[in-house]
Amino acid sequence: MVYQSATPESFLDDFRTQMKTKLVKEMVGKKLDQLRTPSLVINRSILQRNCTALGKITTGLKNTRIRVHVKTHKSVEGARIQLENAQTDAIVVSTLPEAYAMINSDLTSSGLLKQASIFYKFDDIFDLSSKVDVFQIFIDNLATLEALEEYCKSTGSQKKLNVFLKVDCGYGRAGVPINDEKTLALAKRLSDSPHVVFTGIYTHAGHSYSSQSSDEALEYLKTECDVARQFRDYFVSNGVPINYVSIGATPTVKAITAFMDHLDMDYILRDIDEVHAGAFAFLDRQQVATGLGTYHDVAISVACRIASVYEDRKSVLIDGGALAFSKDTAPQGGFGYVIDPAVKDDVEILASVTKVSQEHGILQHLDETTLSRPELRIGELVRVVPNHCCLAAACHLYYLVVENDSDVVVDVWVPVRGW
Repeated sequence: MVYQSATPESFLDDFRTQMKTKLVKEMVGKKLDQLRTPSLVINRSILQRNCTALGKITTGLKNTRIRVHVKTHKSVEGARIQLENAQTDAIVVSTLPEAYAMINSDLTSSGLLKQASIFYKFDDIFDLSSKVDVFQIFIDNLATLEALEEYCKSTGSQKKLNVFLKVDCGYGRAGVPINDEKTLALAKRLSDSPHVVFTGIYTHAGHSYSSQSSDEALEYLKTECDVARQFRDYFVSNGVPINYVSIGATPTVKAITAFMDHLDMDYILRDIDEVHAGAFAFLDRQQVATGLGTYHDVAISVACRIASVYEDRKSVLIDGGALAFSKDTAPQGGFGYVIDPAVKDDVEILASVTKVSQEHGILQHLDETTLSRPELRIGELVRVVPNHCCLAAACHLYYLVVENDSDVVVDVWVPVRGW
């Protein structure tokens, strides 16, 4: 067994607290155009609205609950909004620093957070599991279970860890395949192991991100549910009880909220105990391409300044590039849309970020009317909707929080960093 160093959670907590205090003092009450760019901007009002929409699954369906993913924002403030408005007490985290930040915060002491799930390292997960009501890890390989059992034996630990078996519903990134002897053997070992509590199965339909209509996303949802039920039936028929089934990805969960008033969603989700989603709360350009939302629903943008204008080649340079947006793609092409600031009652696209280098982006193929717009003069601030909210957020050291249509900063969030 290979041992890894522990996560320095107390140092990271102190750093974020001190940084937030200084940033709030310096930035709250100022307008976005008074602050450095590029900066990530979160519209708290839209975020709350999206999470409230997610909560309709809990209140509107009979037997399905919600688990929210915090990897997009990696902040206690964002998690609080998700938990309160989506009416759940369960999260998924991607990294140990995320887990420590959430579990060591007042989210747990207040009773708002009771369940947390993660892949990862044994010293840390045993520590974390003692601080929250239910702490689950994912296993999709026998070697991982064997290492966990060896750890328990070597340390004398009598504590049992809650474990999800991650299954592959077609995405191909992680998870075990169906109708496979090794899969069945792992499920039986999990069920019989004296060191774990076998929670159930967990799927993630990440391939649903390719949806380009609400109907396509709905079909991905139906398929994910069908595959999850097939896994359950396969295990049960071979003597392995499955008591809990969790499915989800933002497009498939968006399909639930989009169609639940028109279709028998309880039937579609029969035997599905939980759905989980991450980008749902913030959304982005890629999610708008699925047809399950509009730019009115996107809570995240990147504030940039016009660095230069080139009328002869019909382009504009902005001070945000790959390190502000990431290089994730979207069906619309390019790396982001510049929102027209002159339109107040709707959302219209002023230009597209067609190329990026490390620190700069280029708006190309602009006509004379667009080039002459006062919003595109050197030094002016523009807001760009990024392709992928999760990776764009990961590019920034802190987030500027605004509300409704205002450009005045009301809070600053400092996200968790590291692994």
